[in-house]
Amino acid sequence: MFPLYVIRGEQNLLIDCSILAKANAIEEKLQELLGKEKIDLVLLTHSHYDHTGACSHLQKKYGFEIIASKRTKEILENDNAIEFIDNLNQKFKAILNDHSNSTFTKPAQVRGIGENETIKISDSQLIEVFETPGHTRCSLSFLLKPENILFPGDAAGVIEQSGKIKPLFLSSYTLYEQSLKKLIAIKAEILALPHNTAIKGERKVQEFLQCALREAQKLKEEILAALQNTIDFALIAENILIREFTFPTIMGPREALLINITAMVKSIFHEFVKIQ
Repeated sequence: MFPLYVIRGEQNLLIDCSILAKANAIEEKLQELLGKEKIDLVLLTHSHYDHTGACSHLQKKYGFEIIASKRTKEILENDNAIEFIDNLNQKFKAILNDHSNSTFTKPAQVRGIGENETIKISDSQLIEVFETPGHTRCSLSFLLKPENILFPGDAAGVIEQSGKIKPLFLSSYTLYEQSLKKLIAIKAEILALPHNTAIKGERKVQEFLQCALREAQKLKEEILAALQNTIDFALIAENILIREFTFPTIMGPREALLINITAMVKSIFHEFVKIQ
Protein backbone atom coordinates (compact mmCIF):
# COMPACT_ATOMS: atom_id res chain seq x y z
CA MET A 1 0.00 0.00 0.00
CA PHE A 2 2.91 2.36 0.69
CA PRO A 3 5.92 1.26 -1.36
CA LEU A 4 9.05 3.28 -0.74
CA TYR A 5 11.90 3.73 -3.17
CA VAL A 6 15.60 3.85 -2.30
CA ILE A 7 18.08 5.22 -4.84
CA ARG A 8 21.59 4.02 -4.06
CA GLY A 9 24.73 5.80 -5.21
CA GLU A 10 27.39 8.07 -3.81
CA GLN A 11 24.44 9.33 -1.81
CA ASN A 12 21.51 7.14 -0.75
CA LEU A 13 18.10 8.72 -1.31
CA LEU A 14 14.64 7.78 -0.05
CA ILE A 15 11.53 8.98 -1.86
CA ASP A 16 8.77 9.92 0.64
CA CYS A 17 8.34 8.50 4.15
CA SER A 18 4.97 6.70 4.29
CA ILE A 19 2.90 6.73 7.51
CA LEU A 20 4.08 6.88 11.11
CA ALA A 21 2.62 3.42 11.85
CA LYS A 22 5.12 1.91 9.38
CA ALA A 23 8.19 3.71 10.78
CA ASN A 24 9.66 0.70 12.58
CA ALA A 25 9.00 -1.61 9.63
CA ILE A 26 10.68 0.89 7.28
CA GLU A 27 13.67 1.12 9.59
CA GLU A 28 14.01 -2.68 9.59
CA LYS A 29 13.83 -2.84 5.79
CA LEU A 30 16.42 -0.08 5.41
CA GLN A 31 18.73 -1.88 7.82
CA GLU A 32 18.32 -5.07 5.81
CA LEU A 33 18.95 -3.26 2.54
CA LEU A 34 21.69 -0.82 3.50
CA GLY A 35 23.52 -2.46 6.39
CA LYS A 36 25.91 0.15 7.79
CA GLU A 37 25.15 2.62 5.00
CA LYS A 38 22.86 5.53 5.75
CA ILE A 39 20.13 7.53 4.08
CA ASP A 40 21.65 10.88 3.07
CA LEU A 41 18.62 12.57 1.54
CA VAL A 42 14.85 12.22 1.62
CA LEU A 43 12.87 13.69 -1.26
CA LEU A 44 9.26 14.52 -0.40
CA THR A 45 6.79 14.70 -3.28
CA HIS A 46 4.36 16.66 -1.08
CA SER A 47 3.33 17.34 2.50
CA HIS A 48 0.43 14.90 3.02
CA TYR A 49 0.39 12.80 6.17
CA ASP A 50 0.82 9.48 4.35
CA HIS A 51 3.98 10.73 2.61
CA THR A 52 5.61 12.47 5.58
CA GLY A 53 4.40 10.40 8.56
CA ALA A 54 7.58 8.45 9.36
CA CYS A 55 9.87 11.33 8.38
CA SER A 56 10.83 12.73 11.78
CA HIS A 57 11.20 9.21 13.27
CA LEU A 58 13.61 8.15 10.52
CA GLN A 59 15.46 11.45 10.53
CA LYS A 60 16.35 10.97 14.20
CA LYS A 61 18.09 7.71 13.26
CA TYR A 62 19.75 8.68 9.98
CA GLY A 63 20.16 12.46 10.28
CA PHE A 64 19.27 13.00 6.61
CA GLU A 65 18.48 16.27 4.90
CA ILE A 66 14.97 16.62 3.48
CA ILE A 67 14.40 18.16 0.06
CA ALA A 68 10.88 19.27 -0.85
CA SER A 69 9.02 22.11 -2.51
CA LYS A 70 9.28 25.53 -0.92
CA ARG A 71 5.59 25.24 0.00
CA THR A 72 6.12 21.86 1.69
CA LYS A 73 9.00 23.41 3.63
CA GLU A 74 6.66 26.14 4.88
CA ILE A 75 4.03 23.58 5.87
CA LEU A 76 6.54 21.47 7.81
CA GLU A 77 7.60 24.57 9.73
CA ASN A 78 4.00 25.35 10.78
CA ASP A 79 2.91 24.10 14.21
CA ASN A 80 -0.75 23.75 13.22
CA ALA A 81 0.19 21.69 10.15
CA ILE A 82 2.42 19.43 12.26
CA GLU A 83 -0.49 18.85 14.66
CA PHE A 84 -2.84 18.05 11.77
CA ILE A 85 -0.37 15.60 10.16
CA ASP A 86 0.14 13.89 13.51
CA ASN A 87 -3.62 13.68 14.12
CA LEU A 88 -4.23 11.80 10.88
CA ASN A 89 -1.26 9.54 11.54
CA GLN A 90 -2.61 8.73 15.00
CA LYS A 91 -5.95 7.77 13.44
CA PHE A 92 -4.18 5.51 10.96
CA LYS A 93 -2.27 3.92 13.85
CA ALA A 94 -5.62 3.13 15.47
CA ILE A 95 -6.83 1.47 12.24
CA LEU A 96 -3.70 -0.72 12.28
CA ASN A 97 -4.00 -1.42 16.04
CA ASP A 98 -0.74 0.38 16.73
CA HIS A 99 -0.97 1.47 20.38
CA SER A 100 2.56 2.86 20.65
CA ASN A 101 3.19 6.41 21.86
CA SER A 102 5.02 7.49 18.69
CA THR A 103 4.19 10.93 17.31
CA PHE A 104 4.94 12.96 14.21
CA THR A 105 7.07 15.94 15.12
CA LYS A 106 8.53 18.86 13.21
CA PRO A 107 11.40 17.58 11.02
CA ALA A 108 14.70 19.43 10.77
CA GLN A 109 17.00 20.26 7.85
CA VAL A 110 14.31 20.86 5.22
CA ARG A 111 15.50 22.50 2.00
CA GLY A 112 13.11 24.02 -0.52
CA ILE A 113 13.58 23.34 -4.22
CA GLY A 114 11.67 24.11 -7.42
CA GLU A 115 11.13 23.67 -11.15
CA ASN A 116 14.19 22.97 -13.34
CA GLU A 117 16.51 22.43 -10.38
CA THR A 118 18.57 19.26 -10.20
CA ILE A 119 19.87 17.04 -7.40
CA LYS A 120 23.23 15.41 -8.08
CA ILE A 121 23.58 11.81 -6.92
CA SER A 122 26.89 10.97 -8.59
CA ASP A 123 28.92 12.00 -11.64
CA SER A 124 26.66 9.83 -13.79
CA GLN A 125 23.27 10.24 -12.07
CA LEU A 126 21.03 13.17 -11.21
CA ILE A 127 17.42 13.95 -10.43
CA GLU A 128 15.44 16.56 -12.34
CA VAL A 129 12.73 18.41 -10.40
CA PHE A 130 9.28 19.23 -11.82
CA GLU A 131 6.59 21.26 -10.12
CA THR A 132 3.33 19.32 -10.56
CA PRO A 133 0.62 21.11 -8.56
CA GLY A 134 -3.06 20.22 -8.59
CA HIS A 135 -3.09 17.32 -6.17
CA THR A 136 -1.67 19.83 -3.71
CA ARG A 137 -0.13 23.24 -4.17
CA CYS A 138 3.14 21.80 -2.86
CA SER A 139 3.53 18.79 -5.19
CA LEU A 140 6.82 17.93 -6.90
CA SER A 141 7.74 15.08 -9.23
CA PHE A 142 11.28 13.70 -9.54
CA LEU A 143 12.93 12.15 -12.61
CA LEU A 144 15.99 9.94 -12.11
CA LYS A 145 18.41 10.26 -15.03
CA PRO A 146 19.71 8.49 -17.06
CA GLU A 147 17.40 5.62 -16.01
CA ASN A 148 14.33 7.77 -16.80
CA ILE A 149 12.43 6.68 -13.69
CA LEU A 150 9.67 9.12 -12.71
CA PHE A 151 8.46 9.56 -9.11
CA PRO A 152 5.19 11.53 -9.48
CA GLY A 153 3.83 11.39 -5.95
CA ASP A 154 0.04 11.63 -6.20
CA ALA A 155 0.15 14.01 -9.18
CA ALA A 156 -0.93 11.08 -11.38
CA GLY A 157 -3.71 9.92 -9.05
CA VAL A 158 -3.90 6.64 -7.19
CA ILE A 159 -4.16 3.19 -8.75
CA GLU A 160 -6.10 0.65 -6.72
CA GLN A 161 -5.00 -2.98 -6.58
CA SER A 162 -7.98 -3.66 -8.86
CA GLY A 163 -6.35 -1.45 -11.52
CA LYS A 164 -8.88 1.39 -11.17
CA ILE A 165 -7.31 4.86 -11.21
CA LYS A 166 -8.75 7.46 -8.85
CA PRO A 167 -8.07 11.14 -9.55
CA LEU A 168 -6.83 13.38 -6.72
CA PHE A 169 -7.15 17.02 -7.82
CA LEU A 170 -7.45 18.36 -4.28
CA SER A 171 -6.15 21.89 -4.80
CA SER A 172 -6.93 22.59 -8.45
CA TYR A 173 -8.44 20.55 -11.27
CA THR A 174 -6.94 22.85 -13.90
CA LEU A 175 -3.42 22.56 -12.50
CA TYR A 176 -3.87 18.81 -11.98
CA GLU A 177 -4.68 18.34 -15.67
CA GLN A 178 -1.75 20.55 -16.70
CA SER A 179 0.58 18.54 -14.45
CA LEU A 180 -0.64 15.24 -15.90
CA LYS A 181 0.10 16.53 -19.39
CA LYS A 182 3.58 17.58 -18.21
CA LEU A 183 4.17 14.04 -16.88
CA ILE A 184 2.95 12.53 -20.15
CA ALA A 185 5.45 14.68 -22.09
CA ILE A 186 8.38 13.34 -20.04
CA LYS A 187 7.99 9.85 -21.60
CA ALA A 188 9.37 8.00 -18.59
CA GLU A 189 10.47 4.37 -18.76
CA ILE A 190 9.20 3.59 -15.25
CA LEU A 191 6.49 5.33 -13.22
CA ALA A 192 7.28 4.71 -9.54
CA LEU A 193 3.92 5.35 -7.93
CA PRO A 194 3.68 5.97 -4.17
CA HIS A 195 0.80 3.53 -3.67
CA ASN A 196 0.44 -0.13 -4.63
CA THR A 197 2.65 -0.52 -7.70
CA ALA A 198 5.09 0.78 -10.29
CA ILE A 199 4.39 0.88 -14.04
CA LYS A 200 7.23 -0.40 -16.25
CA GLY A 201 7.80 0.31 -19.94
CA GLU A 202 7.31 3.61 -21.77
CA ARG A 203 4.17 2.41 -23.58
CA LYS A 204 2.52 1.22 -20.36
CA VAL A 205 3.49 4.42 -18.55
CA GLN A 206 1.91 6.47 -21.34
CA GLU A 207 -1.24 4.33 -21.24
CA PHE A 208 -1.51 4.75 -17.48
CA LEU A 209 -1.08 8.53 -17.57
CA GLN A 210 -3.53 8.93 -20.45
CA CYS A 211 -6.04 6.83 -18.50
CA ALA A 212 -5.42 8.93 -15.39
CA LEU A 213 -6.21 12.04 -17.45
CA ARG A 214 -9.45 10.53 -18.74
CA GLU A 215 -10.51 9.49 -15.23
CA ALA A 216 -9.90 13.03 -13.98
CA GLN A 217 -11.98 14.46 -16.82
CA LYS A 218 -14.73 11.93 -16.09
CA LEU A 219 -14.87 12.81 -12.38
CA LYS A 220 -14.90 16.51 -13.25
CA GLU A 221 -18.03 15.95 -15.37
CA GLU A 222 -19.68 13.86 -12.64
CA ILE A 223 -19.11 16.60 -10.07
CA LEU A 224 -20.34 19.28 -12.47
CA ALA A 225 -23.54 17.27 -12.97
CA ALA A 226 -24.01 16.92 -9.21
CA LEU A 227 -23.49 20.66 -8.74
CA GLN A 228 -26.43 21.31 -11.06
CA ASN A 229 -28.66 19.84 -8.36
CA THR A 230 -27.01 21.10 -5.18
CA ILE A 231 -24.08 23.13 -3.96
CA ASP A 232 -23.94 21.15 -0.74
CA PHE A 233 -20.29 20.13 -1.07
CA ALA A 234 -20.46 17.79 1.91
CA LEU A 235 -23.44 15.91 0.47
CA ILE A 236 -21.80 15.48 -2.94
CA ALA A 237 -18.58 14.33 -1.30
CA GLU A 238 -20.42 11.87 0.93
CA ASN A 239 -22.19 10.35 -2.09
CA ILE A 240 -18.88 9.95 -3.94
CA LEU A 241 -17.28 8.47 -0.83
CA ILE A 242 -20.05 5.88 -0.46
CA ARG A 243 -19.91 4.95 -4.15
CA GLU A 244 -16.17 4.93 -4.76
CA PHE A 245 -14.32 4.75 -1.47
CA THR A 246 -16.29 2.46 0.82
CA PHE A 247 -13.83 -0.40 0.33
CA PRO A 248 -10.63 1.29 -0.88
CA THR A 249 -7.44 -0.67 -1.26
CA ILE A 250 -5.69 2.54 -0.28
CA MET A 251 -7.05 2.59 3.24
CA GLY A 252 -6.90 5.44 5.69
CA PRO A 253 -8.96 7.46 8.17
CA ARG A 254 -12.44 8.17 6.82
CA GLU A 255 -11.91 11.81 7.76
CA ALA A 256 -8.93 12.04 5.41
CA LEU A 257 -10.84 10.46 2.52
CA LEU A 258 -13.79 12.82 3.02
CA ILE A 259 -11.48 15.85 3.23
CA ASN A 260 -9.91 14.84 -0.09
CA ILE A 261 -13.20 14.33 -1.93
CA THR A 262 -14.70 17.55 -0.55
CA ALA A 263 -11.63 19.41 -1.74
CA MET A 264 -12.14 18.05 -5.28
CA VAL A 265 -15.79 19.15 -5.27
CA LYS A 266 -14.79 22.63 -4.13
CA SER A 267 -12.10 22.77 -6.82
CA ILE A 268 -14.63 22.08 -9.57
CA PHE A 269 -17.12 24.54 -8.12
CA HIS A 270 -14.68 27.43 -7.82
CA GLU A 271 -12.98 26.82 -11.18
CA PHE A 272 -15.99 25.99 -13.38
CA VAL A 273 -19.26 26.97 -11.65
CA LYS A 274 -18.90 29.99 -9.41
CA ILE A 275 -19.38 33.33 -11.15
CA GLN A 276 -16.49 35.55 -10.17
